Amino acid sequence: MGAKRNLIGGDEKKNKEVGCIPNRNQIPWLILLPETNNNNNSNNNNSCVLFVPEDKDRVYKTRDLGFEFSKSRCLMTCGSWLLMSSPKRDLYMINPLTSERIDLPNTDKLKASLEFEGACFWIDNETKDYIVIWKMAMSTMFIKKGDDNTWHEFPLYSWREDMILNHKNQKLYLYHHKNPINIWDFSGDKPVEEDDGSYLGSFWFNHYDFPSYVDEGDENEEELYWQKLMHHTTRIAVTVSGHVLMVASILFSCKTWHFRVYKRDLAQCRWVKIDSLGDHALIYDMGITVVAKDIPGIKRNSIYFSGRGDDPDQIFVYDLSTQKMETLPKHVFSSIRFSHARWFLPC
Repeated sequence: MGAKRNLIGGDEKKNKEVGCIPNRNQIPWLILLPETNNNNNSNNNNSCVLFVPEDKDRVYKTRDLGFEFSKSRCLMTCGSWLLMSSPKRDLYMINPLTSERIDLPNTDKLKASLEFEGACFWIDNETKDYIVIWKMAMSTMFIKKGDDNTWHEFPLYSWREDMILNHKNQKLYLYHHKNPINIWDFSGDKPVEEDDGSYLGSFWFNHYDFPSYVDEGDENEEELYWQKLMHHTTRIAVTVSGHVLMVASILFSCKTWHFRVYKRDLAQCRWVKIDSLGDHALIYDMGITVVAKDIPGIKRNSIYFSGRGDDPDQIFVYDLSTQKMETLPKHVFSSIRFSHARWFLPC
């Protein structure tokens, strides 16, 4: 796992404060963000709790990150950094392990769209160079460090349901189920749309790939399926090698999630379901896969999912081999009253 963590203070069986992290971390950590603090005179709940999968019997605590942080919403993670939206709809990036913070400029147009929480970003942990991209209805805004500290727009042809920024080549992938995936290159001074994005084609959510949870032969099977279905969504992911995956998920009324992963078969010009990620794992929040072979603390062929809101039962690791949800130890969630959680890859 690289350099050993330096942990400060406290008994080993209790929570510990994080002093520093590995130089080369290869496993996802879970960060629990504090419950919204409505008491202006209190700062007892301004820290986050961290769960490191290889240390199953304990959790760690960050430094006090301030009252504004406790009322902010985490939109996305990149490395050790969180992209946050404050109660006043201001955007900032913060590293909860070092307390470093970078405030982003704001505009009335951007503030008006913050309720959609459609964002992705990249930041270099050493130079602090960054790109932040915000999705709106018919356009998208972006800002880059050193680019006159101003938000810029680039046009979209329709509303996009999901997007992901590949940190390795700084390419943005935008998904809409009716259209081919758009690809924009952000590595230069200005974003450039790639002409060959159509090879990925359009992707339609396929409910027939999921279990229906009804008896075989039941005449009302389809009707019962829709009655039990609470939520479904599709998002883009990018593999270590740069290939694009589509990840479909459904939630049934019994709080059971199921996931299906698809890749583009160029020979057949269609998306095909795959049953395994091989020696990789998918960090759903970040939309990326990571190597998981022979690395303690991370499980291969699995999806790391942070759930919806503050429900511990909805934060789990989904094993694609067994198609089962594996929940986390109870003590992880008993250590803090939290508002939401995120899997991330600290560096």
